Amino acid sequence: MTANRDQDDVAAELLIEAGRDLWTAGLVTSHGGNVSSRRGRGGALISATGAMLGRLSTDTLVPVNAGGRPDGVPGPEPSSDTRIHLAIYRAVPEAAAVIHAHPVHAIAMGFDWDVIAPRNLEGRLFLGRVPVIDAEWEESAEPVAAALTEHPIVLVRGHGSYARGVDIWDALRVTSTLEEAAHIILLAQR
Repeated sequence: MTANRDQDDVAAELLIEAGRDLWTAGLVTSHGGNVSSRRGRGGALISATGAMLGRLSTDTLVPVNAGGRPDGVPGPEPSSDTRIHLAIYRAVPEAAAVIHAHPVHAIAMGFDWDVIAPRNLEGRLFLGRVPVIDAEWEESAEPVAAALTEHPIVLVRGHGSYARGVDIWDALRVTSTLEEAAHIILLAQR
């Protein structure tokens, strides 16, 4: 086995585990969201379009080149968010993983807020202020990537969050921290 294949195998195991954690935590719907890991030679290993993150397998993870085209044997199509993930990797050199989730409390807050400012300690420490941006899905790659150059996570109004991390666990940490912070804010407002 080559070093590149070994790296993809390790990345696949981590993405499968993180996908399961996202589903279990209620941060994605059955077929929502996507995850990726930067590949050392460019491109990414990304979940297939429509893949169930809670049931990812090596068959539902697609290696893509830097142009977003599948890099390997024929199989499922890469996520429809592939261009967003690749734009993040181009804009943020230290990003090694990206998670797109649908944290419901954060999304609800995003309809009326332009910035989510966590009130809980973990939220303030790990997130700072989370920008809520307006971007049409088809045109969201560059605005999302630009926001992630300064923030570990961004919320696209009415759609969901994009988090970048030094690894998949870092991206999962900020994703779950955003949802917890949003939930706490909404409970405190009652």
